[in-house]
Amino acid sequence: MRPLLAAFAALALAACFNAPRYDGPPVAGFDGKRFSNLAPYRQKDLADLIEWKLECGAAPWPDFVERAEGPRPPARVRRGIRIQMVNHATVLIQMDGLNILSDPIWSERASPFSFVGPARHKAPGIAIEHLPHIDLIVVSHNHYDHMDVPTLRLVSERDAPVVFAGLGNAKLLRDEGISGARDLGWWDWARVGEIDVWFTPAQHWSARGASDAMGTLWGSFYFKGVSGSVYFAGDTAAGPHFKMIRDHLGPPTIALLPIGAYEPRHFMAQQHLNPPDAVRAHLTLGSTQSFGIHWGTFSLTDEGMNAPKMDLMMAGTFAGLHRGAFVALENGDAYISRDAATE
Repeated sequence: MRPLLAAFAALALAACFNAPRYDGPPVAGFDGKRFSNLAPYRQKDLADLIEWKLECGAAPWPDFVERAEGPRPPARVRRGIRIQMVNHATVLIQMDGLNILSDPIWSERASPFSFVGPARHKAPGIAIEHLPHIDLIVVSHNHYDHMDVPTLRLVSERDAPVVFAGLGNAKLLRDEGISGARDLGWWDWARVGEIDVWFTPAQHWSARGASDAMGTLWGSFYFKGVSGSVYFAGDTAAGPHFKMIRDHLGPPTIALLPIGAYEPRHFMAQQHLNPPDAVRAHLTLGSTQSFGIHWGTFSLTDEGMNAPKMDLMMAGTFAGLHRGAFVALENGDAYISRDAATE
């Protein structure tokens, strides 16, 4: 019963934190109040939440797992691609002289509160003071584990990066002092340094409070440069968007795909990939190399801390992937392309 009471308490408190809805020009997929997905999607309601929480099927997580910080990232990668996992969906992407940070979160909770909400179970793989200068931040959607305002404010005050997010999110971010925020719609793109940055679809949803669901746009990002391409999927379920992205932009050199927060499937299948789904996404995208993210830091759903990593290994073996084609990144793990030139 305690998980159910905690869920009710969080919902009641969250009602105070609704985000402003998109109020710009008409766009495809927006009905004046809510955005929609490409594939059929039913928003979960209170009855669904009660059904889930009454199952009491959550695997226990250790309170905290100590893990040494990863290698100190270089100031720049002038040629080639370097990827380093920070935690959850936060990844430092360094390519063609640009430093990109995805969905940054260094807070102790993925929550608007310091006393309730999903707590951190592992330290970030890079201490925030060891980050190089950040040129670009991308925010896939406005859930608290992906749009962490304290972290965004800190990095923005330090480095004044460009911040891209889906339609309707820039207003909230600018109101919070993140002056570089800019909205993008699906298939919008911008040039930053030597990189073309595309905002691409995802199968998910948005909300920061109890009554603002689907009011701002969610999505993924595709980075194309001289050294190759990187696809950051953000949060997503399976859907037609993977094939659309490959058809429109080509197979990515590297795909960063979420592999956690997937149980129980009756609640999560329309919003989060599980590891077999992620392997199918890897194959559909045709990525040269894929990495599993969005696991092992915050306990959001019922699977255990290390289940995503183990399930990904089994799913990859079952699909006949060659060893190393799709691996789960631990906090701090770094990948460097063979042709990388750093400074």
